[in-house]
Amino acid sequence: MNTLSTGQVHTPTFDIAIIGAGLAGSLCAHLLSQSGKTVCVIDKSRGSGGRASSKRIDDDHSCDLGTPYVVAKQPEVIELFKQLTKEHVAAPWKQLNKADTQAFVGVPKMSAITRHLLGNTHFITNTRIQHLEQITEKNQQPHWQLRDDKYQPIVIAKTIIIAAPAPQAASILATHSELAVLLLRANQASASYQSQWAMWLETDTCDLNALIEPKNSLIKRMIKDNYKPMRHSEKIDRWVIQTHPDWTKQHLDHDKEWVTQTLLQAFADITEHRVLKHGEPHRWFFSRFTENKGNNAFAWSAENNVGLVGDWLCQGDAEGALLSALSLIQYIKDPK
Repeated sequence: MNTLSTGQVHTPTFDIAIIGAGLAGSLCAHLLSQSGKTVCVIDKSRGSGGRASSKRIDDDHSCDLGTPYVVAKQPEVIELFKQLTKEHVAAPWKQLNKADTQAFVGVPKMSAITRHLLGNTHFITNTRIQHLEQITEKNQQPHWQLRDDKYQPIVIAKTIIIAAPAPQAASILATHSELAVLLLRANQASASYQSQWAMWLETDTCDLNALIEPKNSLIKRMIKDNYKPMRHSEKIDRWVIQTHPDWTKQHLDHDKEWVTQTLLQAFADITEHRVLKHGEPHRWFFSRFTENKGNNAFAWSAENNVGLVGDWLCQGDAEGALLSALSLIQYIKDPK
């Protein structure tokens, strides 16, 4: 993965620019790079993963505050994870398997999946793309110039794939009138997102299940992060707790200290275990999207060479993000 500086004198040119280095964007980059295209991925964060990124706790430890695992139902996603498992980037979490689904985690952390998929792709970090403009040179088809939030040119590309949550995709698409159809799709989905608070904490080791989904609680899910396959065994249990969307909506703008104490009390009430250590709660504005039903698991403007991928276009979960990417790349390679 090659990281570029955004302070270059000459704006670099690529066949394809991908905005967003989450599961969907990283998989698009992987598949397009394999087909010989020059690809650049740009993300507003300092690393890859998006909602499947990992939180660094100290020099030796991290945890998955966002997507804790991927539930795979579709054959193509199961096959993808079997390959990632062979490459020691993912591992099956068999304890969470059901009759028609398989669960997988990244190893040694969830963000390892996107880092692996990006490979040697040119990766620009800490850069928020906010403007799109078409440029035309003599005897050439129009290209797209991508500018950041300071209106500085970042890259030029023939094709753009936006792999960001619907509200973020909409704000980018709104900067060019030719993308009104895609903008409408993103705006429609923007009303369907759910937010979530997440926090890590540590307790003494206990015999509670690695995944607990309490009923009638502000906590939606509690995961023992150190119980995941191929994780380092420790003398403590490190939990990640994630709040219920309805509760989150009511308390989205509350003070973090209040949220912290409320979550700690709720955890103690459920588990009856004393918290030894905890982190600061993280607010995921665009944690999960309800399913946005459409004809395709992606959106594509052939006349403008601009596409959209993401969980909000397919199923609303991590598997949906991957399916969306697989579907768009298959269409680009073989449009019918």
